[in-house]
Amino acid sequence: MSARRAAAPTRRGLDGLRLIALLKFGKALLLLATAYGFYRALNPALAADLQRWSQTITDHFERGLVLKLVDWIHALGPHGIDSALLVTLGYAVMVVTEGTGLWLRRRWGEWLSVVATASLLPFELWKLAHAHGGHRGLVAGLLALNVLIVIYLWRLLRGGTRARR
Repeated sequence: MSARRAAAPTRRGLDGLRLIALLKFGKALLLLATAYGFYRALNPALAADLQRWSQTITDHFERGLVLKLVDWIHALGPHGIDSALLVTLGYAVMVVTEGTGLWLRRRWGEWLSVVATASLLPFELWKLAHAHGGHRGLVAGLLALNVLIVIYLWRLLRGGTRARR
């Protein structure tokens, strides 16, 4: 055992790294649910079922959302759905890897999370610029959270004072 490890006790509680890891694991679950939705969209009968279901919805706004979803699925086609499914699964694997590295307090996990999260910030800014209404507040909040995560992890990486496994 190295002297550096022996000198610093290992924290077992819920700290910033583990909190971010839990956020990553939650994001991975949402991505897996999305991937399952793409998988289900490969069923050709789904669009017809959604179309029939939309006729039972009395709220005009909600019916419009379902019909937009049907149009989007139809426009993607089977090849586009396959591609979206693979990209979503790949992204979920990366997010689980980030979360695992952070949970285990590994330096590579911090680096992976900083690079991955920071690289997506320009897309989030673009989304914020094109968001409307209440959706804009949600996008701004998620953007702010991701900026705070990058700053927090960057400060940990630059400080380098705490013990890592």
